[in-house]
Formats: sequence, structure tokens, C-alpha cells
Amino acid sequence: MIHRNRLIRNLTIGFLLVIQLLPVASAEVPLAAFEANYELFYGKTKAAKARLSLSQTGDNWRWLLNTRPAGLGALLTSKEPYSEITFVRIDGNHRTQQIIIADDAEKAKELETAKFDWNSRQVETLREDVTSNLPLTGDVYDSLSIHLFSAKMLDENLQQASVDFYYKGKVVKSELKQLEKTSITIKKNEINVKVIGQSVEGSRTKYTYYYDPGAPYIPMRIISGKPDKTPTTWFYVPAK
Repeated sequence: MIHRNRLIRNLTIGFLLVIQLLPVASAEVPLAAFEANYELFYGKTKAAKARLSLSQTGDNWRWLLNTRPAGLGALLTSKEPYSEITFVRIDGNHRTQQIIIADDAEKAKELETAKFDWNSRQVETLREDVTSNLPLTGDVYDSLSIHLFSAKMLDENLQQASVDFYYKGKVVKSELKQLEKTSITIKKNEINVKVIGQSVEGSRTKYTYYYDPGAPYIPMRIISGKPDKTPTTWFYVPAK
């Protein structure tokens, strides 16, 4: 009986150890539709206004970014650039379906498109009238959906990560890293934010994203620019 009890105890301990060693699937950061407005400054000069939104239709999600010139920018151009990205989430994977980038939303003239076929693991791109077919090896992010991966980094407290990233008709590597926490002021209200820096293979532009932990995929501020150039800053504008 003593040997039997000891055997049962050892098996129980072994089972518990195995359970502890099994990989645990991380929960997805829950998504919710939203709309956020921004003012864009080139250095200290107001250049544009933008609206970023995330919406859902069935299993499909859509990022939409509309930008229109303002301030000095309105004197230089009348174009309103437009970006649209659709994606689905399948078994914890982020599956981009299509990317559309247009020079002017009013004229709907597409400058660049990318259509993702996950069954054949290919993406067909059209950029500057050149069509290409590229292989897909895993989840691919882009300039808008990268905020979803940022939310994942913050939720899992990942200090740095590398992802496949769509950039100018190619799928390249992008490196992300958590930076030192700080605080920013939005309409006289100071909020604590978490910060992620991003670099993209083939680009000298660096990106810095500031997130409110309570809304981790909505950037409160974005700063982008080359090391020796005047940066562009996106300032979040709260709803009135």
C-alpha cells in the first residue's frame, strides 16, 4: 500500500510538472471598432488632418485612413491620400486580405494594391504599374495593422520582436522594441503611455508609437522621420 501511494504521488507530481511545462496559448487582445482623429505636424508646422478607423463586418475587419491637407499643407496640395487594409483573425493568426493605397480618395485612383492568397501562400502586388508575386511564410503586418502587433507586445510584455511587414510592394522584416515609458499631454490632460519604436528593412525612417494602456491599438501619438530630417508628428485629438 505504501508503495502504491508513493507511486500515485509521484505520478501526480510528474503530471503537474508536465502541465506547467506545456506551452500556454496567449489570449488575443480583444478588438473593438473605433474612430480616431489626428492633427499632423511637419516639425512645428501644421500640415494635415487624418482619421483612422477600425470597423467590422462579419469575420472581416477593415482599417481605414483618410488624410486631408490643412494649414500650410493645404496651400501645397489638394490631394487626400487614402489607405484601406482588410484582414481576418483565424486561430490566433492575423491574415491580411487586401491592401489599397490611393493618392486621392476623391478620385479613387489606386497607386498600390496587394492581394493576399493564404491558400497558396502568395501575395500579388501592384506598385508603379509593376505586378509581382511574392511568397508568404507567416502573418504579415503593415503601416496600420502594426498597431495590433504593438498591442500584443504590450499585453505579453515582449521587449522586442521581429515581424514580416508589407512595405512598398515587398514583404520585409521589421523590428519593434519597447522603449522607456513616459507621459504625454493631450488637451491639458497628462496620461501615462507605453512606447514602441519600429524600424523597417530598406527604409531609413524610424517610427515611435505612444499608446494608452487602456486602448493599446489606438496610438495617442506617432513620430516618424529619418535621423537627419525634420520629423512628422501625429497628435491624437479626443472627441468633443
